[in-house]
Amino acid sequence: MVRIRRSNLIFALIAFSIVFWFLLYWNFSSIYAHQKGLRLKSKFNSDEFQAREQNVVNEIEIYSELYLENLAEVKTADDQRQYDAGYHSHSFNQMLSDKLSYTRPLPDYRNKRCKDQHYSSSLPQTSVIICFYNEALSTLLRTMHSVLARSNVELIHEIILVDDFSDFDYLKSDLEKYIKSYSKVKLFHTPDRFGLIRARMFGAKQATGSVLLFLDSHCEVNIGWLEPLLDVVNNDPHTVAVPIIDMINPDKFFYEASDLVRGGFNWGMHYQWDPLPSNLVKDLFQKPEPYQTPTMAGGLFAIDREYFYHLGEYDSGMEVWGGENLEMSFRIWMCGGRLVIAPCSRVGHIFRKRRPYGSPSQDSFTKNNLRVVHVWLDDYKRYYFHINPRAEDMEFGNITGRLQLRKNLNCKSFHWYLENIYPEQLSKLPDLNHSYHGQQNGPNDPIASKVIVRARGLLKHASSGLCLQSEKTVYDKRALIQLAVCKPGDKNQLWFETEQKDLRLANLLCLDVNADEGPYARLMKCKGSNQQTWIWSKMGYKSQLVNYGTSECLFAENVEPGALLTTKSCSDSPFMLFSLVM
Repeated sequence: MVRIRRSNLIFALIAFSIVFWFLLYWNFSSIYAHQKGLRLKSKFNSDEFQAREQNVVNEIEIYSELYLENLAEVKTADDQRQYDAGYHSHSFNQMLSDKLSYTRPLPDYRNKRCKDQHYSSSLPQTSVIICFYNEALSTLLRTMHSVLARSNVELIHEIILVDDFSDFDYLKSDLEKYIKSYSKVKLFHTPDRFGLIRARMFGAKQATGSVLLFLDSHCEVNIGWLEPLLDVVNNDPHTVAVPIIDMINPDKFFYEASDLVRGGFNWGMHYQWDPLPSNLVKDLFQKPEPYQTPTMAGGLFAIDREYFYHLGEYDSGMEVWGGENLEMSFRIWMCGGRLVIAPCSRVGHIFRKRRPYGSPSQDSFTKNNLRVVHVWLDDYKRYYFHINPRAEDMEFGNITGRLQLRKNLNCKSFHWYLENIYPEQLSKLPDLNHSYHGQQNGPNDPIASKVIVRARGLLKHASSGLCLQSEKTVYDKRALIQLAVCKPGDKNQLWFETEQKDLRLANLLCLDVNADEGPYARLMKCKGSNQQTWIWSKMGYKSQLVNYGTSECLFAENVEPGALLTTKSCSDSPFMLFSLVM
């Protein structure tokens, strides 16, 4: 009898092992199209996930760069179709995203001292608000599941998903059925396309948690991300907290650590990342405490709910996206609040090379910036208009209510903000005696029958002293752009800047950045797109070239001849400085 029981036990264990490994293999290898329903499940339940989180360093074979590269490999014609369709719809590798767990192990890039931090046992509960429009299902659910898996459940009051009138069926009733298994997740649909700004306002109205925590819909929160943000707000409800935003590669989904930086802006009203002073970096290494930032990127932040409304929430006169992050940053600082980055909180974000969908209004970005300029910049708005002269004649709507809000809140001047919060920007004021070649915010005008050239010359890279040219000939479409020894008079290095704010090599093909074509700058047929719009932004005696489609700066990988040009988040890197030499 004992032998029979023992043999039965062995048989049961073998059967269980076979079923377990079959299910594990099935989950790793399955790919489901969104339209076939929400069948993707998290690979690890919460208990297993937490155990794996503790040993993530030892799991090099899972989600290592080599593993992800192999998983991303396009092997068949069907793979290629899925890959192309994903990039077309979402501007990232949806095919790979669909293969990954919703709670995949992530490397812990926090300062080691963050793990020894202790927080109050009475931190406030938060409503996490995630707005989306036509988002890929796997990235949306990975955002949601990462919050559920990596957060103290007692601190999550609710997760509010806001569908901003998406076109895809899988983001409607199918998603509603899926989230029924998660009591803290709620799904709301806007009655029309609101755009990100108004969709967030819509989501905030549904929220009842003490703290509002906004996330983009293609994020992965990391270990211990929540407490540092809530601790900041708990200690001072008038302080807004932002995490360190790590980078998720859009093609291979590598999770890459970001340096400690802070937010800034240039006088074209573009957000930029600024490096921290070396002494502050040393201090933060020894004691990773929240530090001040002049502006925030705007996609991810925590704010006391009552303070959000006291401060005037978002400007409802703004459209879709753009400018709202600077507007709120200025308003927080000038009206008695503080804005800080919590270095012990890290959240990964997919940084796409382009936005996969256009704005309902072509001029929304410029209109939004004009509302910021006229409400908050005081006399400093002349510097914006010096760079963007044509913006002076554009409509921006009624700002009476926002001006009254500023008065009611007894806000300080923009000069106070520059002197006390962002003094570095005072040294970067545009020279009002210098012409900026018709630079301006906003998308290209339709291509005119006759192109008006504003300037021509060598496009020179400041750090290397080298010039930009095609890696092939001036006639080769899709040719990459590289650095080369300058040759004045050579048509292969002669660039033309036009009224449409594009840059044409030999007055033929345009400088273009497009995620569908790859990560590098290249020559493409001129078509007046945002990806071919380049805005000069002065930095000292040189200038950055900001791409309107990506809001990133042109960047040389190194200072050697043959180095390729790409775009990166704008900073004060000398590798981002250029000039047009007549």
